Amino acid sequence: MTSRATFGDLSRLAASQLDLAVSPPAPVSKRNLAKARAVQLHDVIRSLNDVVDVMSRYCADITSAFTGYPARQLRTLGGWPRAAAQAQEAAEHAAGFLRAAQAASPRRSRPRISRAASGLDAAVMSLTAGRDLLHTHYAIGRDGARAARSEWAPVITSAPITRALLLELGQWARTAARHGAGLALSGPPILRGTEEQRRMLNAACQWLWILDANVLDAHRHDPVSAADAELLHAIPVNALAPRHIPADDETVTRLCQGTTDTAERVRHGARIVVPQAAWSPALTAESFRQTAASATVISHNCATVLSSLAVVAQQRGVPDLSRDLLASVRAAAAARTTWLAAANAWSRITTDARAAISPAAAEAADLALWTGRIAYADPGWTPTDSPFSAHRPPQDLAPDPGDLANVMAAVHQACETLTSLAAADHAQIGTAARAGRLLVPTRSLPDTFDVPHPFAPAPRDRIGALLATYHDARTASAQATATVGHIAADVRAPSRILTTARAAVRAGSGPDGHPTPAPALPNVQTSPVHEPPGPVERILQDLGVTSTEVLHHAAVIDQAGEQLILDAAQAAEPRHPAIGTASFSRSTGTAEIINHLLASGNPRAAALLRPSPPPIRRRLGHPAKDERPQPNHVTARQTPEHEAEP
Repeated sequence: MTSRATFGDLSRLAASQLDLAVSPPAPVSKRNLAKARAVQLHDVIRSLNDVVDVMSRYCADITSAFTGYPARQLRTLGGWPRAAAQAQEAAEHAAGFLRAAQAASPRRSRPRISRAASGLDAAVMSLTAGRDLLHTHYAIGRDGARAARSEWAPVITSAPITRALLLELGQWARTAARHGAGLALSGPPILRGTEEQRRMLNAACQWLWILDANVLDAHRHDPVSAADAELLHAIPVNALAPRHIPADDETVTRLCQGTTDTAERVRHGARIVVPQAAWSPALTAESFRQTAASATVISHNCATVLSSLAVVAQQRGVPDLSRDLLASVRAAAAARTTWLAAANAWSRITTDARAAISPAAAEAADLALWTGRIAYADPGWTPTDSPFSAHRPPQDLAPDPGDLANVMAAVHQACETLTSLAAADHAQIGTAARAGRLLVPTRSLPDTFDVPHPFAPAPRDRIGALLATYHDARTASAQATATVGHIAADVRAPSRILTTARAAVRAGSGPDGHPTPAPALPNVQTSPVHEPPGPVERILQDLGVTSTEVLHHAAVIDQAGEQLILDAAQAAEPRHPAIGTASFSRSTGTAEIINHLLASGNPRAAALLRPSPPPIRRRLGHPAKDERPQPNHVTARQTPEHEAEP
């Protein structure tokens, strides 16, 4: 929808960096390999701790979106609210184990950054930048509360987007856990003295798998739609394009982009003036009149463009699209009529401030110019030209199939702006009326009014008539936007994200917000979890077995064994309610089985086989005598004495 950086750009970059983060060290001798792995272990623990720290911040943002519910109460709820609370708890436990592992790690005399840690550090930067991008849409007030700075702010805190973000968080946790556990359970040779760090690293990864399993469980019962995931990735950085007007030699593509940029600027300006309506000197009848006049021209230009696109669709043998486009022409024409009535309504009413033109009104005139340059053949067209000027030939408007989507996106952006302008002006008029800022000439009042001034406060009936006019403009503009938005979705125009964003906001925010299914949205698809091979299958692969039948048989054995463990753990739960992976991870082999169980995303495994909570550290990072981690938390692969570094 825009040429700016989006959250999806940074999210995809972070995912690729996490995928490539851990790479095997270069071939070296056994003695040097042990040292290399010890260095890699230390660096990965540090870098993974930074990754989990950023993920914890995302979790805090997500749970803050579920306003009005304390964390304890969230856990008693079902679905996504509970998954959000569980994700925050799991991230905190993972961070606790990683901090403890760092405290137990020996200090090195000189810093050495391994390739694996460098990849994780790059992912930290991308994840942090993604979170910062989302936060550009908010400002922090003096009371610490977040205030919206853009039209995207309510989208980010909506229930569908918080769910999509939580699902993305689970995918990051799954990838990080796979790499971290692979290092924790790596085979000999391992430098002596690193066993405790490896146990804690593996325990942290188990908590990351539990985070992912809880999210996937919520996703299975209330799936995140592909449209909501696309909307999350489409959220741009809050940075408006600079104001500019079109040159006489602009191409249609550049005119469409300029229309999109200007439309966003107008919506931003319309949003920020609403709270200022009680006192702003820019709230003038001239501003309202110019905005309504510009909106009249914009809606007429949109109708002209849509009519030309209907001809293009008919010429290309798409009669259904042509019919829909003609229906949108009628909707845009209806919006034009209501906006013209709004402009004329200001002949009977005025404001206490005079002459000033608001920035939103000035840029609405820019939008009229941009849309007119798309609609008409004259490259120097201006709004003062005749509305019967020659239209741009349909073959020049969209010469290629892809051009039609770009032009539809520009029209969609313009119609969305008309809806926002009508809503903003309606709100401003209401506030100005309550503040006594709307006036009428005294001579226009009945003789029963004895006012010794040229102007008097506007009577209720005139204020009501003015508000009704803007209500009609808002309704007609919204209808035109909905009609155009439906076509934009059909032709896969970039602006289709606007429709999804508005649906997300209507779904509300908080634990009870459920989006209303929209026919235009794609069907929900559940993303499969790609499980690593189980212990038996992995051993056969290490032995060089390539037979598909044999490896499938090994996978069946792994699944049967895991199911047996889960059934036994569930049966033992009434007698031992505090079952944890510490009870099953006294050796490398059992730790690997538990890891594979948790990595499968099975919610039963996440519920029954929880690792122990992280050890509590006192000041300066020193554990108390009774708080030292017990050796049965999660055991890394045992190293034979003769293979350890002396």
